[in-house]
Amino acid sequence: MYGAVALKHVLRFALASIILQQTFVPEAASAESGSAFSHDLLDTVLRKYVDAQGQVDYAGIARDRQDLDAYVDSIARVSLDSHPHRFETRLHELAYWINAYNGLVLHSVVDAYPITSVADLGGLDGFFQIRPHILGGDSLSLDRVENEIIRTRYGDARIHFAGNCGAVSCPALDRRAYVGKDLIDHLERQTRRFAADDQHLEWRSPTLHVSKLLEWYRQDFTGPDRSDPQLIAFLRRYVPEDLAPVLEQVQHIQFFDYDWALNDQALQKAGAGRNGAPER
Repeated sequence: MYGAVALKHVLRFALASIILQQTFVPEAASAESGSAFSHDLLDTVLRKYVDAQGQVDYAGIARDRQDLDAYVDSIARVSLDSHPHRFETRLHELAYWINAYNGLVLHSVVDAYPITSVADLGGLDGFFQIRPHILGGDSLSLDRVENEIIRTRYGDARIHFAGNCGAVSCPALDRRAYVGKDLIDHLERQTRRFAADDQHLEWRSPTLHVSKLLEWYRQDFTGPDRSDPQLIAFLRRYVPEDLAPVLEQVQHIQFFDYDWALNDQALQKAGAGRNGAPER
């Protein structure tokens, strides 16, 4: 997915990973009680600082970051791999990994704010592939969380509309954290929200223009044949009713350029975004 990473980024982030692991503090004994893992701290952050369009008030979080810091501390101590008894079902497991991904993106941006793109943090390769994060005592990159864990273990294409990478072209960040008990409904809502947004899917006869995500991860949506008809079949289940008949007329599929400008409320108010930021 990414190009070669400069050696200096590899060395720098490898050293950071070693430091993180050496300073890692084991989870407090109270967390060993077997209680379900809570995402309430992240939920509080999302409800306070994400708007209805999925844009983030990063400046606000930076001024009031204790809940986000505490959440990142909690996932550093606990993951499915370190404390499996804290996760009742596979849905609770998946909710953890999605929330962890979203929380770590927010935390990384807030740590460096103000910035205009996650690409400012060591390039896209550095941000997604190399930058280390501690989850349950293990050092993982965002790329490993997404591709080795979320996609590989759970195999649900709808997760692509739940994880948010901090960019304007990403599916909108929801204002609520994911929880196991209603995860299926939440993923359905997010997928329909994505399919109803003309920034991600737009019909201009005879061509259907769709998000680059559907090209990058095409096989997740189509299965092994990777065909346009299979991609359209997936979308047909989620587009608004008035658009569903139009999908029968599609002759071509084109993919939008991906805008890596930060999904920052302040930047959007200033008119930034949709500016041809570098693609992955």
